[in-house]
Amino acid sequence: MTVVLAYDLGASSGRLTAQKFDGESLSLSEVHRFKNEPIQIGKHYYWDFPSILKNLSEGLNKAENNAASLGIDTWGVDIGLLNTKGKLISNPFSYRDTHTVPFVQELEKTISHNELFKRTGNEVSPINTLFQLRMIQEHHPFFLEEAKEILLMPNLFIHALSNEIVNERTIASTTQLLNIHSSQWDEELIHSIFKRSLPLSLIDNPHQIIGKISDFPSIKAALVPGHDTACALSALPIEEGDAMFISLGTWGVIGMEIKEPVLTMDAFNGGFTNERTSEGDIRFQKNATGFWVIQQLRKEWKQRGMAIDFDDEREAFHKAEPFQSFIQPEDASFFNPNSMSKAIQAYCHNTNQPVPNNVGEFVRCVSESLAMQYAAVINRMEELSKHSCSTIYIGGGGAQNEIICQLIANAANKKVVTGPAEASSLGNGLSQLRALGEIASLDEGRQLIKRSFPAKEYEPQQAEMWREMSIQFADAHINKGVS
Repeated sequence: MTVVLAYDLGASSGRLTAQKFDGESLSLSEVHRFKNEPIQIGKHYYWDFPSILKNLSEGLNKAENNAASLGIDTWGVDIGLLNTKGKLISNPFSYRDTHTVPFVQELEKTISHNELFKRTGNEVSPINTLFQLRMIQEHHPFFLEEAKEILLMPNLFIHALSNEIVNERTIASTTQLLNIHSSQWDEELIHSIFKRSLPLSLIDNPHQIIGKISDFPSIKAALVPGHDTACALSALPIEEGDAMFISLGTWGVIGMEIKEPVLTMDAFNGGFTNERTSEGDIRFQKNATGFWVIQQLRKEWKQRGMAIDFDDEREAFHKAEPFQSFIQPEDASFFNPNSMSKAIQAYCHNTNQPVPNNVGEFVRCVSESLAMQYAAVINRMEELSKHSCSTIYIGGGGAQNEIICQLIANAANKKVVTGPAEASSLGNGLSQLRALGEIASLDEGRQLIKRSFPAKEYEPQQAEMWREMSIQFADAHINKGVS
């Protein structure tokens, strides 16, 4: 029996799981879970690094003492800067902070957005590490002057636990600083933008042991795919070569595995991105809004004293009339509003639609809009990649949401197969098993997942009605989300 520990840190929660491999099957149990949200200090949003690190240690203290290794995966783009003593210079900024926005247009003076896309493969977005570093250079130059190493979030945490310094390749591919062809830091690009070099830590590949956990020396530190989407994808039981995936949590990441990046003008204009898979191939994908909107609504309902759980939402959804109003989930008004319910109501009012007023109407509006948006992204991705799709695999917390899974099948008119809800954690664990020599490949890991975790399938329903609604959605809302 081999036991590995996987820390999967999302933009709304973190969890430590223990995974046991007996040579034939894999089991997973949750050891520790905690909330993880940006904190506002003054006018800016940060990640509470001391609190997260405290929770990491608490989880390890709860874990079994026979664990062989630990790996960490997180969301993308955010960074920590270490000084010459290996200490964090400042709490990491959160990508939800809009202070990077002015630097997106400023960059056009140095390099066109299209050329930047061709060099890095990444969608040009203010959340990207490139623009965070430009903001830091402009407003906090002392940080860069003091920095000896720059680590992406999963590698920042593994450093805090093991003192090892390395950036893993999948998470580095979210930064807009990695050359899409060499898969190394694009030093020429960096010098042209920053007029200096940056102390970005060296990049290495996943599936390897890099050290040990300082306070638990019997536990090895594993370098796993640092980006939670790369982990989730490697844990989906995909067998078809023409499958697509959706990693569905706070974000909804929609994509496909391909060998070469798609760098066309149409891909650029459509806001698509190219990042690395755990095997070094390309995840051609679009980063879309996931359950963020619903999560913010739940917070509001709770603040009003409304104890709404998922069963309540499901019942309210079925009582509400379908197809009454839609939103474009990618509209800027939903990125981080003071009130999500008011933002939705304002959008519907301004687009001459019925305005949601109760839980069921809100859940209907958001869920149907997400499904329509995802279907539109999938259709466009098929066109751009010249790869048609037969099946959609959904992993992450969204795999448990039967409503959204069925709606996506309906809207896309494709079969949906749900992978494990803890896909990111399991992908993290599979990488550790490879590093330990317990399994040999991506395919072996996916077969292990298929044996160990039952999947559920959803066939499309009401195809004609959904086709008509999709046309209406596209006419009114699609120009803001997919082109």
